[in-house]
Amino acid sequence: MKIIFVRHGLTDANINWRYSKEDTVLAKEGLYILDKTKKLLDPYRIDKVYTSNLIRSQETAKILGYDDFVIDSRINEMNFGDFRGRGIDEVRESEKEFFKREKNDYFSMKYPNGESRKDVIIRTSNFLDEMSKADEETILCISHGIAIRSTLFWILSDLNNWSNFWIDNGSLTIYKIENGKKLIESVNKI
Repeated sequence: MKIIFVRHGLTDANINWRYSKEDTVLAKEGLYILDKTKKLLDPYRIDKVYTSNLIRSQETAKILGYDDFVIDSRINEMNFGDFRGRGIDEVRESEKEFFKREKNDYFSMKYPNGESRKDVIIRTSNFLDEMSKADEETILCISHGIAIRSTLFWILSDLNNWSNFWIDNGSLTIYKIENGKKLIESVNKI
């Protein structure tokens, strides 16, 4: 069995370096990225498609040619709470105390009225535990940068590796489950 994660296409929030909101949509000028994603997905026969409940992932699924998908909030992006919709640089300047505290508790620190990275790791791991028991041969999941990075820690145990991974818009991260073993086949394939 394979579980393929695709990060949604490029958004205006990505381009303008802002924390995304629930209603963030894809940017027209970034749709070319998904043409490359389509080619990367060509070799796979997809049995079932899941998206987060955020609009940009559902738009991505449709552009990739998958109109029949299941929405699952466990693969949503990290909830940045009160920072959603705000500029990243502006927040880093105005919320210095939060980021100072976060350095000491990077994975457990919750964003104001939001989630922690550990919260995201737990919910994406719950999703993957369930999917790894499914009957489908290949499952496609349209998700988000931090959510997909969090899925790596369904297999990896050393959180010190967190900063060693980046997930680009439109990239593939692929897991293979075989004979009860969970394997990372590729990360950030572009």
